[in-house]
Amino acid sequence: MIKSNKLAIFGNSLMAGIAYYYFKNYSDYEIICFVSEEKFINKKKLFGVEVISLKKFLKKKDQKPNIFIAIGYNKLNKIREKFFKIFKKEYNYEVINFIHPNASCYQNDLGVNNFIMDNVSINPFTKIGNNNIFWSNCVIGHHTNIADNNFFSGNSTISGNCEIKNNCFFGVNSSIKDSIKIQSDCFIDANQYVSKHLKKNTY
Repeated sequence: MIKSNKLAIFGNSLMAGIAYYYFKNYSDYEIICFVSEEKFINKKKLFGVEVISLKKFLKKKDQKPNIFIAIGYNKLNKIREKFFKIFKKEYNYEVINFIHPNASCYQNDLGVNNFIMDNVSINPFTKIGNNNIFWSNCVIGHHTNIADNNFFSGNSTISGNCEIKNNCFFGVNSSIKDSIKIQSDCFIDANQYVSKHLKKNTY
């Protein structure tokens, strides 16, 4: 496959490695570098690809590749949110999505910097904001609205007609009953079943 678009991945942790693997094997992007804050750089290369500091990267104003922010759910996704704002809003980079070819996304309203892995099913008439991660085999039900900066672990299920606000975490095998509203900054642990609305900062 000929790589036609250049991509920089922000991050140099396990999540960045996952993003590298999927973009390399299931997209037409050429990964030109990893980017990280200098204090977190302990290797010059990852997978044979250069790791450069954020400060150095942002100085290259004449070269603006596509960006994907590959940060996990630390601090309820707020670290990923911070760098999304830096690249998208402050520096106006083109921030992209990854959608695995095996995922089912039915012409939904979709923002940017969303990572949608294999066998994810996003039902019709959903709306998804920016900067969300959907791990393998999770299901998002019909007519559900998802805002920004959320993390859906493997096999998590959001039933139809739900509303998910910002910066929430859904553990492995968690499930949400239909027509439930979950406010921002909620943490749903593995195997939990949620059958009532959750207020902000519910753990």
